[in-house]
Amino acid sequence: MTLEMDRGVLSFEEKHMVAIMMYLSINGQCRKIEVYQNVSSNPRIPEKLDRLESLGLIRQTNDTKSRSIIVSLTSKGRAVADKLIELDKLIKAN
Repeated sequence: MTLEMDRGVLSFEEKHMVAIMMYLSINGQCRKIEVYQNVSSNPRIPEKLDRLESLGLIRQTNDTKSRSIIVSLTSKGRAVADKLIELDKLIKAN
């Protein structure tokens, strides 16, 4: 088990991790550049995507037609993102 997996939910303490998951949940599979454009252009985003991938939450695949990287949630990532959205709604409820 990796150090990230050992940290569990604490892996999401780092800035943009939750935002990336929620963006993918709402928008579905997208190109990596879309994450930069819509979540953050922080130069550490590739590292954060790699961390989410090492946790088994996202998958990054090469699109040979467009020479871009496609980012998508795994089934585990979908389950986690659904919980994050549920938590977001609970917090925003009156």
